[in-house]
This record gives sequence, C-alpha cells and structure tokens, in this order.
Amino acid sequence: MVNTNKLADPPGETVFLLVEDDENDAYLVEREWQRGAPSHIKLKHVPDGVEAVRYLSGEGEYGDRENFPIPNVILLDLKMPRFSGFDFLRWLHRDAVAPLGLIPVLVLSSSTEPEDVARAYALGANTYLIKPLNWRKFQDCVRMLGVYWTEHAVTPDVTRVAPGNGKLAFKDLHE
Repeated sequence: MVNTNKLADPPGETVFLLVEDDENDAYLVEREWQRGAPSHIKLKHVPDGVEAVRYLSGEGEYGDRENFPIPNVILLDLKMPRFSGFDFLRWLHRDAVAPLGLIPVLVLSSSTEPEDVARAYALGANTYLIKPLNWRKFQDCVRMLGVYWTEHAVTPDVTRVAPGNGKLAFKDLHE
C-alpha cells in the first residue's frame, strides 16, 4: 500500500522528521517551509539519532502519534553527537521494525567527503544533498525538497498498526 496523499486534490499532509543537531540549521529549514513551501508540510525536529530512534519507536512522549506521527520522509544530518546519522541509518535498515526502513531518508549534510557519500548510500540513504553555504541556495534547496516530496513523490504507508498490539506491522505492504 502506498501513501497516495499526493495524488489527491487537495494534497494531504506530508510529515518530515528533521534529525539535526544544529539548532540554526533546523530553524532555517522550519523558517523556509513556513515562508515558501507547500502549506501541507508538517515538520517535526529531533536533535540527534538517539531521539530519532525514540521518535520512530514511539518511546516516551513520542508514543503520542497525534503529536508525533510517523514521518513520510526523514531529513538526516550525518555528523551528530551521541548517535550519528550513520548510526541512525544502520539502525533504521538493520534493527528497526521492518516497515520503518521503507521511509525515504534524505541526507542533508555539510560533508563533501566522498567516503561519507558512499557510506550514507551503502547504509540505505535515498538521497545525499550537500548543505549549500549560500543562504539563497539553501532556501532553494529546502523549498525544492518540500515541493518534490509533497506534490510529486509517493511514499509507502508504513503507519499500519497490527490490531491489538500497537506495533507497526509489515503485513499488507506487499499487496
């Protein structure tokens, strides 16, 4: 089953989880989407990979899926303390409940190192974008991501819950 929100008129809400330790970068993404991106974007922010795991696993306050919905897309920084973006990608694709690994992950990093690019893709990243240093280019990049992922791309619906246990289930995703 796929999330066909983008195919309907008007578009449904698209939830992005921003995993970013730099509060300034997080603020800039949020600000740009408030100013010029599609209005149906819902942005959730966590400061590192540990919190991203807790968010996706529904631990603690993140168990409230009204306020902390499963994202359609993850925007991931790589160089973070405690649990890096690489650690998070490894967890998502090896240890997380199966359908969570289907969520598209867009790396948004300042690293231009070829080793980082290759490692991110090897661990399951869907896209690797280098954070532009120029403010205008950063705005354009964020706006473009918002438009593409809310109005053009279709993402899998990983929010199906198995009856009675409150856990995400992989069933019905192959239909």
